[in-house]
Amino acid sequence: MKILNWVKDILGFGEDDFDDIEINFSSESAESLMESLAKASRRRRTLNMNDKAQREQYVREYCDMMAVASKDVDAQKIEYQQVTQRLADLEELEKLPLADKSQVRIRANRVIKIEQEDSSYTRPAKKITESQYREMERLAKDIPSILAKMKEDEEYQMAVRRDLNLLEGEKGAVAYQRKEERSRARTAKNIAFVAIFGAVMAAALMFVLNQAMHVEVEMGWIILAGAFAVALTSSFVMYQNAQSGIASANRKLNKAISVQNTVKIKYVNITNVLDYNYAKYGVMNSHELAYIWDKYVEEKEAREHASDISQRMDVARSELYQVLKHYHINDPTVWIYQPGVLVYDDEAKDIRKQLIVQRQRLKKGIDFEIYNLETAKKELEALVREYPKYAEDIIEIVGEYE
Repeated sequence: MKILNWVKDILGFGEDDFDDIEINFSSESAESLMESLAKASRRRRTLNMNDKAQREQYVREYCDMMAVASKDVDAQKIEYQQVTQRLADLEELEKLPLADKSQVRIRANRVIKIEQEDSSYTRPAKKITESQYREMERLAKDIPSILAKMKEDEEYQMAVRRDLNLLEGEKGAVAYQRKEERSRARTAKNIAFVAIFGAVMAAALMFVLNQAMHVEVEMGWIILAGAFAVALTSSFVMYQNAQSGIASANRKLNKAISVQNTVKIKYVNITNVLDYNYAKYGVMNSHELAYIWDKYVEEKEAREHASDISQRMDVARSELYQVLKHYHINDPTVWIYQPGVLVYDDEAKDIRKQLIVQRQRLKKGIDFEIYNLETAKKELEALVREYPKYAEDIIEIVGEYE
């Protein structure tokens, strides 16, 4: 067909590009083409072709249709050729001698094993940020000693805090003891006061009895003197013991306060050291630093695994690429990422079926776009025939799209 040859020429297809594609417009496609042309004619009759704006818009619509169809055909042509090459590769691989197939499968199996090793590796969930990872990487040599020192400082801080609590308890006990001794001293004073008051009252009573009633009170005086002496001596001893206890409690309290102040200084110093290190390493305590370090080690192992897999995979794929290239495979790059096709017959059959279906769909797509090109060209030719006085204007618009 002359029109079809014109379409092929403007699209840049050679004579052999479509040897296996049958483009047939003689049956249903031809009827569709005639129907489309009839619709275009009916639509054209609704327009005023003498109106330049309407005429130009109409022509540009069909030029746009041809441009889009041409672009789509070019893209599908490239993809069609790629699919055809892959099918040819499969045929070429199938025709290889057993020894050559074995060489291909050995190298493909290496790729498969590395892929399986990588897929079976359980990568730990990433729990640290990239900045934390970089910081741990920078301090990798020092972190064990830093962590040990931080734990040691935290243990020392806890020991100092316990000492402070013990000293606070001891200070409270001594203060309570001093309070009790002061209470005993007051009790001793009260006893002495009661003894003196009682002795005075008893002496006055005996004096009245002796003078007024002439009662003999010599024995009473002796008893009073003895009782008074015992009471006064007891209160004095109690008071002295209380004063001694108060003095001892004061000494203990002063010592406890002095020791507590010294321990407080130690506590403040070690707390300042820890706060500085916490801020320096961006953690709340040694447990968090240990957690970040552990996660860094896990992440480092995962990255080393990924790097190792990548290097081994590059080597394996390169070897597979070279052997495929040696056996004149058109596109080895495709197959080094699909090694199962080279090893397992079932996979090869499945991919062949997929490629055949894909090529059939591409063929239909190319047929359809060429049909659109044919429709648009027919309409423009018809327009030139029916409106020869506007032929130059139409050709000029079409020329803008070349």
